[in-house]
Amino acid sequence: MSDALALPLRPSAPAQTRDLRAFLTWLGCWLVLPNLPFLPVTLMGGPPRWREIAVCGIVGLAVHRWAYPLRLAAYLALMTYLTVTFIAHMFNMGTAMILSVIGLVFDMDLMASPEYAVGTALLLGSLGGAAVLLRRNSKFVRWKWAAAAAALTVAWAAADLAVSRDTMGSYTRIAPEGAPFTSATSQTHLASLADGKANLMVVLVEAMGEPRDLALRQRQLAMWNRPELAGRFAMTHGETSYFGSTTSGEMRELCERWGNYPDIGGPDPTCLPAILKARGYRTSSYHGFTSDFFDRDRWYPLIGIDHSQFEPELKARGARTCRTVFSGVCDPDIASLIGDDLAKAKGPQFTYWVTLNSHLPVVANADLHTDHCERYDPALDKQLPLVCRLFTIWDQTAAALAKTLARPDFPPTDILIVGDHMPPFSQQQSRLAFEPDRVPWILLRDKRLQAPSRTAR
Repeated sequence: MSDALALPLRPSAPAQTRDLRAFLTWLGCWLVLPNLPFLPVTLMGGPPRWREIAVCGIVGLAVHRWAYPLRLAAYLALMTYLTVTFIAHMFNMGTAMILSVIGLVFDMDLMASPEYAVGTALLLGSLGGAAVLLRRNSKFVRWKWAAAAAALTVAWAAADLAVSRDTMGSYTRIAPEGAPFTSATSQTHLASLADGKANLMVVLVEAMGEPRDLALRQRQLAMWNRPELAGRFAMTHGETSYFGSTTSGEMRELCERWGNYPDIGGPDPTCLPAILKARGYRTSSYHGFTSDFFDRDRWYPLIGIDHSQFEPELKARGARTCRTVFSGVCDPDIASLIGDDLAKAKGPQFTYWVTLNSHLPVVANADLHTDHCERYDPALDKQLPLVCRLFTIWDQTAAALAKTLARPDFPPTDILIVGDHMPPFSQQQSRLAFEPDRVPWILLRDKRLQAPSRTAR
């Protein structure tokens, strides 16, 4: 047979084996290892990651022929991107804000949460595994291996999209351009209640979303309007849209705009505390975590809050510590201290309280009384144990606040209670128990202050 008619030679068996090994190494380095730390949350129905999975495949195909040091550097950069975007999705924060507070991770006890502990272990395992596996050959030259890599990347991204589709609308809720503004303080015309005689109080409740189930919604309202308060307060309630994380909720309720605290570059006289301060109110805030978390010690004074008490000051007054991922002062103790301060205050007061203990993940522990949630509600604990823990904490905070409001020495005060954002559960069933775009508010009007001239317009 002539050379012209000879068939092209197939790669030898050893060459095919080398190509297969190189492809499997690529698969482990650029699809399995970088996505492994996030896989448990994805399987629970966590934030959509199909874009990030696609980026993994693209980066892997782009660098698989590079030298080991360059591939390792690319992997580290990829993992930084994946981790930051994952946190941003989970907590409705922009990536720039995540990077600005990354150092505050040392204030968190990640090991307090099994979910965070597993994620941290998988992340470290991913980095260690990559440091070893990237040393192996992952160079494949035949087009079929590149096609297989692309196909597997697309398939994994599509699977992630299918798993996360139902909760997609509740992640990364950043206000779009021109979004109509609404807030609890604007709906209740809270500033109009400040006549220089009555105190005003705003309680921003961490992760208090609007339950979808009517029975849960009524239970949530009832916990803030307890029988012991019926003779002193009249309740109205509603809901408002939200975007972003806790500090976005603060901007919404205190400064009546979508945005976040980095936007505050100087004194802002348009924010509610500044407005009330100009009317002669003493403006105070309370929060059970550190003052530098989200830069609150910088921007609170700029919006008109003159007197702030954070974890050190509250502990010095005898408040207990509730140990969880965000270990800080127990919210029920803060309610009591607020009552003490208002009871002895002179002149009109504006009090602002950001709660802490219901910050997710809510773990099962004795400090929060979430270790036996069946005592709170056996049925809810069996069906939605994570939601049961959250309701337990809200109920404790509400009970402590009600006890404070019912004190004989508690002065006439109108109180607005509002959620900052929906609870960012990673478990899909629990996340779907709450509206993805709205939070509730409750206004307790002190009947001692009721007069036609003070009716909210």
